[in-house]
Amino acid sequence: MDLHIFNPEHDIALSYDVPHISVPHAAQELRMNLGFLPALWAADGDCVLVEDIKFALKSAAPFKKLMADVLFVEKKDLAELPIDGVKPWGWDKRIRAELLESGVDERILPVDKELQFVRTISDRCHTTNVLAELRRGIEGRTCGEAFRCNSTGEVEDVCGAHRSVVVKCPWSSSGRGLRYVDGKMDDAKRAWVEKSIMRQGHVMVEPHYNKVCDFAVEFVSDGKGRVESRGLSVFHTSNGKYTGNVIASEEEKRMRISRYVDLELLDRVVDRMEKLFSDMLGSEYKGPFGVDMMAVADVATGRLLLHPCVEMNMRRTMGHVALALTQKPLQFASMMSITHKVNYQFRIERIEGKFVNVIFR
Repeated sequence: MDLHIFNPEHDIALSYDVPHISVPHAAQELRMNLGFLPALWAADGDCVLVEDIKFALKSAAPFKKLMADVLFVEKKDLAELPIDGVKPWGWDKRIRAELLESGVDERILPVDKELQFVRTISDRCHTTNVLAELRRGIEGRTCGEAFRCNSTGEVEDVCGAHRSVVVKCPWSSSGRGLRYVDGKMDDAKRAWVEKSIMRQGHVMVEPHYNKVCDFAVEFVSDGKGRVESRGLSVFHTSNGKYTGNVIASEEEKRMRISRYVDLELLDRVVDRMEKLFSDMLGSEYKGPFGVDMMAVADVATGRLLLHPCVEMNMRRTMGHVALALTQKPLQFASMMSITHKVNYQFRIERIEGKFVNVIFR
């Protein structure tokens, strides 16, 4: 059996790159409240690591029809289970240490070299070269620049060359680790940049584009040098934070995206991505990952351009969750989201014209 784990603190763990960290309360709460999520994509007979089995069963109950027949387990159970493989949300030193300390056989866990590759390829600095390769020969129909800055002065130089920019930490979770700068940096943002460079070595600076649509392409690497696209992800964000995904057929998602992006151009870019990532990942990475894109309004020309690589997420993504749900008996377009009131809640809402009806929460 495979052991599945929802470890949403993964991006934070990558930034620290040590076996033990103090996880922020929000990430702890998210893992506690939504630890059952892997049951949506696991296979019958697999197990899912949760913080509290009773809590997980209660949280998962509304989604029973969409879940595989899995066994919820806690850390104290791991040493006794016949686990053949481990599939976390993302691999990092922290989750490996957690599993080792819980008695999981070291032979089925990645070694330090493999973990280092995941961290290295997750660094946002890789978007620079990826963008250049993806845009080659189609620069007039695409956009996208990313600058690695090793000092505050370099950041200020990029700010001076662009009216508005986004400064990003190399490793950070959704909506965190970024700052928007219009014109010159104020003292607070300059201090944040200095601290980020001191802790992570550099930051990335990108022009702040006039975005009109978010979407992504989800991939799987077989660990043998072959990467294949698994489908599109149409999602929504607010101030850089994830708010929800559309659950629909590929045809419907392509129709939605076609309002903003030429599908022939998109298919051409996805083909390039499969070849590029097959070479880049080779046998070093096995598992799911996603590449965020966006359609951008070019004010100067009035045209819509494709930004083919806003971010690479070398882990499972909410887009992969949405793809898994398209295989379930929903039979209508839906919106998947995560909300927070007292606790984090996973919701699926049926889309009916301009309205949505909650069907699972």
